[in-house]
Amino acid sequence: MTPLNDRKLLNIIRYAPAVFITLFAIVVNLILIQSNRVESEEKIDFIRENLIEQQKQAVQEQIQQVSNQIERQKSLTVKTLEDQLRSRVYEAHNIATNIYQQHREKPKEDVVRMIREALRPIRFNSGRGYFFIFDREGMNVLHSYIPQLEGQSVWETKDVKGTLIVQEHIDKVNNSGGEAFYRWWYSKPDEAPDKHFEKIGFGKYFEPYGWYIGTGEYIVDVQADIQKQVIDWLSDYRYGNNDYVFVIDNQGIILSHPEAAMVNTAVSDELGVQIDEIRAKDTDRSGFTHYMAKYMPGALNGGEKISYLKMIDGWDWTIGTGFYVQRFEAYLAENIRALEASNNDELKRILYASLISTLIIIALSLKLGRVIGDRFNRFQERIAKDFNELNQVKDKLKYLAEHDSLTDLPNRLLLNGIIHTGIDYAHHNQCCGAVMLLDVDDFKKINDLHGHSSGDKLLKTISRKFESILGPHDTVSRFGGDEFIFCFPDLTDDLAAQEKVLLIQKVFEDKFIIDGKVLTTNCSIGVAMFPRDDTEPEALIRKADVVLYKSKAQRKGSAMFYNSDINEEIQLDYMIEEELRKALKGDEFKVLYQPQVNVESGKIMGVEALARWNSARLGPISPVKFIALAEDIGVIHELGSFVFRKACEDILSISPNGAEAMGVSINISPKQLMEPSFPETLVGITQEVGIDISRVTLEITENVLLEDLDTVAERLNSMKSFGFGLSLDDFGTGYSSMSYLNTLPITEIKIDRSFIEKLLISEQTKTLVKAIIAIGESCQMTVVAEGVETMEQYNELAEYGCDVVQGYYFAPPLTIESIGELLCSKLQSGSESI
Repeated sequence: MTPLNDRKLLNIIRYAPAVFITLFAIVVNLILIQSNRVESEEKIDFIRENLIEQQKQAVQEQIQQVSNQIERQKSLTVKTLEDQLRSRVYEAHNIATNIYQQHREKPKEDVVRMIREALRPIRFNSGRGYFFIFDREGMNVLHSYIPQLEGQSVWETKDVKGTLIVQEHIDKVNNSGGEAFYRWWYSKPDEAPDKHFEKIGFGKYFEPYGWYIGTGEYIVDVQADIQKQVIDWLSDYRYGNNDYVFVIDNQGIILSHPEAAMVNTAVSDELGVQIDEIRAKDTDRSGFTHYMAKYMPGALNGGEKISYLKMIDGWDWTIGTGFYVQRFEAYLAENIRALEASNNDELKRILYASLISTLIIIALSLKLGRVIGDRFNRFQERIAKDFNELNQVKDKLKYLAEHDSLTDLPNRLLLNGIIHTGIDYAHHNQCCGAVMLLDVDDFKKINDLHGHSSGDKLLKTISRKFESILGPHDTVSRFGGDEFIFCFPDLTDDLAAQEKVLLIQKVFEDKFIIDGKVLTTNCSIGVAMFPRDDTEPEALIRKADVVLYKSKAQRKGSAMFYNSDINEEIQLDYMIEEELRKALKGDEFKVLYQPQVNVESGKIMGVEALARWNSARLGPISPVKFIALAEDIGVIHELGSFVFRKACEDILSISPNGAEAMGVSINISPKQLMEPSFPETLVGITQEVGIDISRVTLEITENVLLEDLDTVAERLNSMKSFGFGLSLDDFGTGYSSMSYLNTLPITEIKIDRSFIEKLLISEQTKTLVKAIIAIGESCQMTVVAEGVETMEQYNELAEYGCDVVQGYYFAPPLTIESIGELLCSKLQSGSESI
């Protein structure tokens, strides 16, 4: 080989790798530049599509929310109208009742005239509403709108559909407990005679004169009022970046718009055509439109806009909202510039690194390349190790985030996903499932008695037992505190769910050994079935929670399945609670009085004060329900003080203090009695009213004595020292009645009405009643029998030596005015005996 060839070979060996590496680097860099450009374009397209989709989804959700609100308002049309009509007729009925009661001794013609004069001028519903009255024969007694109809028979009056309005009205009221809604069709005074509108009326029977008092209103008028309210609301409605919702009617006229000048103007032809296409759909009359808007905030000539429109069925409205393309493109341009800058920086870093790498490879050739390769391999191994450790930590953190640290069960973060999976499983396999919310009964007592450490260990033990009873598809999660949630997605019916309940309850049959201590507890369970009760996890949990706490309220340790009746009962309870908070301020409570008769003399020696609530919204509410609720929500003190003061004032108004003064018995709630300042509060009221304390007897039931007997005894002794009488109500129904008589300063015992009901049919009851009367006599206590409804019961009690009786045999609960009249009638007849 010649020297020249050797040099060429040497040059090839020396420079060929460098040339090859350089060419390879150039190709790689060109590929990287092209790839970076394509990736940048794809990112821009993705950002554009994603932003448009986000904007569309946002405006669609806004329209759906507004549509839902409008639908809720629409659904209230008839109910709102019925509530208004019922309230107005109740008002008129009360006015007529009060006039009649105050002037019943006057001639009927005078009373009728006064009622007419009181009701005739009353107008409501923007002057459209008025009252009318007719009697059982259809004779018009009052017609505020057309007075000339008064005194004429309307018995054969028909509406435009031929319905005998008055006759149907009377039948419905008579068959519905004295009040009813009804409907008919009439033309409106301000509309064409051939246009007819449905009208809703409400009537209530006025017993003293056999009248039917009523009123009515056109549905369309109330609907128009609600539409106006919705328009006013939407005119001020804003969201996002001062975005708004507009309303267009079926003629293409704008009804609501933030720009006042746009209201009552027509939409553009371009938008009108797209609205017509949406209206022409058979189903899902909604969709997106792309058009030139006349109006854009901050612009003189409007701008290009994308809007989502939705039809409001029944109102012929189209509501919509959207976003302006100009604003969107400006926002997009900022993102594109930022992305391009980021890509350019990344590309520069890549090219710079590539150049440096190329120079290093050329300079160090194979030997340095091998060293670098070795070091790179070690570096890669270290990176892989770090990544593995990082992934392990991430997995551990994820596990800790999704599981309860105490019980190691899934927590609330995983719960929705677990239930969703169960619902999907049940749907796919055509079976049903159950969500069961479990609460460990009296867990707080365990913590208080044995410490939180023992409580935590108990929860761990229970969790392991729960896991042992799970099937292949079943799960249990800790919901929080002492609550757990089971999901059973593979059930056949309610019976299978009940078997799961029994399996859970069996866990608590055995005693738990915690730190050498034997602990016993139980659980209460609320069950919601899917898909029957719901198909959303949150809704199923909520419904299970509702029946859980209803179950605990009835009996701890039991289970209850959700149903629609329970839901209605809960809703009614919420309504009663809401109304109860307003009832005292609304003057809806009144106090009635039932006479108490001395058996020996036959005279009325006192009365028992009884609270009654006639809710303006819900009607009469049972004392058993509203008193218990008042205790639960903390208004019992206010209610109790009202009843106590009212009873003292009323009795003093008809029976002044003195030797022959009539006494009054007033029931006391356990919550009131446990208030430390309660005795002083009662004394203060009697002093303000001016009634002798000795005339007032406080009635307590045996359940109050179960709270804290020492505290109760202290309160009762304090009230006895002030001079109050103390009556033990429902005597004989509890477990410790006799011991209470020996412990507490009781002055009176009341025989429970359950004994009186069986007095004439049960020898055992007779013996018990005789024993109670004998106990009262030996303890020098007055014995009162309540619930006396027949002469035979009264005679039997008189024969046994009972001191005082009360019940419907003598009189039902009466107003204080009726009690006064009853006393006056006895005095005028020369006898005070009932």
